[in-house]
Amino acid sequence: MRILLTIGVIASLCACGEIPDQAPLSEETSAAQTPEETPIPVEPDSGIGDGAIPLDEAQAIANNQIPTRFQGVWDYVEGTCLPESDLRMEISADEILFYESIGKVTAATSDGDAVQLTMAMEGEGENWTEEYRLSLSDDGEFLTPQSFYEGQTSEPLMRKKCTQ
Repeated sequence: MRILLTIGVIASLCACGEIPDQAPLSEETSAAQTPEETPIPVEPDSGIGDGAIPLDEAQAIANNQIPTRFQGVWDYVEGTCLPESDLRMEISADEILFYESIGKVTAATSDGDAVQLTMAMEGEGENWTEEYRLSLSDDGEFLTPQSFYEGQTSEPLMRKKCTQ
């Protein structure tokens, strides 16, 4: 009878999810394991080149923003970098200002060493959605933007970094 009672107590504890001599999960551990908050894989020592995303860049992507390394003023390699240059781009965390239009970032994803953006565009009285892919040269001095709109892919025109 005692054996049956002991087996019953152990079975009850197991059914309740409590196993003797095992520490319960803390709130932090339980929260970290929820599927809604699965972290983006990052690497603390930059990770550039090996597929990992640097910590600050992962945070930008998670917030649907353009990572810092892509931000700044860029113009066609033969451009003047002046505001009236028609291939000039001003990139901030949440938008890109073009010559006659502006694109507000609605989604951002990592694409290897590049970033893929979905942009809500507005210009010349029109509104549309466009996809952009931004990649940088190894030294970070040249940007290659490429747009994808209604099944068309733009010619990737390299831009140089402008000094303010």
